[in-house]
Amino acid sequence: MPLVGSKSESNRALMICHYAGFEPKIGNLSKADDTGLLSELLKFINNNKGQYSLKEVDCRNAGTVFRFLATALSLRPGKWLLTGSGRMRERPVRHLVDALRQLDADIEYQSDEGFPPLIIKGRELKGGCVSVDVSQSSQYASSLLLAAPTFENGLKLHLNGGLTSLPYIDMTVGIMTEYDAKVCRDGRDIVVEHSDYQNVEYVVESDWSAASYWYEIVALSDGGPAFLRNLKEKSVQGDKIVAGIFDGFGVRTIFEDGGATVVKSTSNCKNLFEFDFTDAPDLFPAVVATCAGLQVGATFTGLRNLAIKESDRVDAMVTELNKIGVEFEKISDDILKMSALRNIPFFSEVNPVVFDSHDDHRIAMALAPLSLKIGAVEIENAEAVSKSYPDFWDDFSKLF
Repeated sequence: MPLVGSKSESNRALMICHYAGFEPKIGNLSKADDTGLLSELLKFINNNKGQYSLKEVDCRNAGTVFRFLATALSLRPGKWLLTGSGRMRERPVRHLVDALRQLDADIEYQSDEGFPPLIIKGRELKGGCVSVDVSQSSQYASSLLLAAPTFENGLKLHLNGGLTSLPYIDMTVGIMTEYDAKVCRDGRDIVVEHSDYQNVEYVVESDWSAASYWYEIVALSDGGPAFLRNLKEKSVQGDKIVAGIFDGFGVRTIFEDGGATVVKSTSNCKNLFEFDFTDAPDLFPAVVATCAGLQVGATFTGLRNLAIKESDRVDAMVTELNKIGVEFEKISDDILKMSALRNIPFFSEVNPVVFDSHDDHRIAMALAPLSLKIGAVEIENAEAVSKSYPDFWDDFSKLF
């Protein structure tokens, strides 16, 4: 299966090329809508440098794009309105703005304090010492780090709060290193020296987050293995942990030249599943759907920040899985318990179960494979998958 290139890697590589001022030489660049949007907006920003009439930069509901561009625009001469969709205006950005203001960025909130849109007057930032609270998003740190080699004084960044999605910060550091940046993380402290990025040829790996839906498909199916191209065991992506997670569902990963084969194993599936998603929040939808389909009870922790994704992903999955009889108990904003589904319902094509994607790509892709267990499934707002995996429905249809 030719998986989409990693959106996370692609977006970081594009930002590095932007800061360095050279044409990207990026192989396997993601086809995701978010990556295409970032590329378009970077061209728009470059074409409007130094224009002091207010220029609008619309990030729609692309959180990574918004956070990365908040730093980029703070450095870009001009006056900018950084905005997005209605949902984007509900997604907090205070901790990143606070950190940028420590660096002397000129940023104001247009309406609600702590939330988009932002009015930014770009100017030179020297760098120095700064702290950022990453308890809501690791992307606040990544946004600052990607720009840091261009700062005259470099950057000494201290990570405050809970270390949410720390592997994504390490991904940023790893990709910066590939472009010859001088960067080192020691616990909560990251030091970036002033240096020049080098114009290397960077090849994006396949997306381990997207692979999670194929792990789910194999777990829920009675069919053969799936070969996922260009997945690497030694990957910069934190979501490679999905291979270990699904080992507990009786799914084995065999790495070989050119990718990985995902296959049902003879080992028994767990009767009770427990996992902390603090470092891998994007895997939650596929994992909870797999537990439902395999009739496995579960306790999920590390969920607090899922409420500020493209949808409230905990509420979205609870709402949709309730439709097939799955019961949940919300212990807190961070902990969710799920009872094993006693009887698997079956839906005909005449009377399918209708799931709502909540306009969230990961919700849509996680719910679709349940059709392997429960019969006919209809997904409302199915086009949301284009945000990260535009070919998902074409690839999924090849199963039938």
